Amino acid sequence: MIRTLLAVALICSLTTSVFAQDMPSQQERVALARNAEQTAQLMAEVQQAVALAQMQYAGMTTSQPDASYQGAVAMPAAQAGVWDTVVIGSRGEGDNAALIALAEYQVSDGRIIAETIHLPGNAPQIDGAFAAMAEARGFAPRAVLAAGNNTFCTDQAEGSASGVTFATIVLPPREDGSFDAYVLNGPIEEGAIPLGKHFRVGFDAFGLSGEPELVTDTCETVTWDASNPELAMSVYVTEFDGPAPTPVHIFLSSLLPISMGVVTGDIIWPMAGGAIAEPVPAAEAGYLLGE
Repeated sequence: MIRTLLAVALICSLTTSVFAQDMPSQQERVALARNAEQTAQLMAEVQQAVALAQMQYAGMTTSQPDASYQGAVAMPAAQAGVWDTVVIGSRGEGDNAALIALAEYQVSDGRIIAETIHLPGNAPQIDGAFAAMAEARGFAPRAVLAAGNNTFCTDQAEGSASGVTFATIVLPPREDGSFDAYVLNGPIEEGAIPLGKHFRVGFDAFGLSGEPELVTDTCETVTWDASNPELAMSVYVTEFDGPAPTPVHIFLSSLLPISMGVVTGDIIWPMAGGAIAEPVPAAEAGYLLGE
């Protein structure tokens, strides 16, 4: 049962089947939520860096992106708060195409602080961690489809994946070289953001690691009217069949002009702007447990 709420005035009921599951302790659930919050914040920082770099590159070049344009990836720089960001292209065709750096940027606090644009004929080939991330950016959506995930949401119903727009966020490698790419089901646009059919694809030093994981499985779409004078008071509430919200829930909250609440079992997790508050009992937030 999903509702868009003004404050938390609406009371809805949750089925008792949710509580039939074995839930971790409250402390463990909070720890899971905090880890998810850290991942979500990393997703937001990466997305901001690559978006700024791509906008800057588009503004500084006159050529229109073609099939050789492969987006951008970002990693933390040696200097705290700075992101090294590479706009990716390809040279050649098919499996033999080399990934090249069309431009390199440093992004900090929402600003471009350094820029290098390479001439097409002299663009250096990408290597190391950047190459692994660049390859993952292109491969992750294909891995999702290859795993048999061919049904997505269209107008609140499930349909073919042929019209789906993916947004892929590649996170920086961990110390052991493994990293995750989040493949988000779209379109993510002003006034409407889908909550479901989002995936996590894991990679290690050898490439794809395991099967793509369906993080959220729902056809809900959060919609809003930007002209609504009470928009800032609105709260969208969704249920999730897990012990705590996922990084995707928290990341998507950073894109919403309203607050969000995620109900897991007997508690609700308030979140807004990519940050999550301490959970409260669902009944205290205006929910009746059971019929």
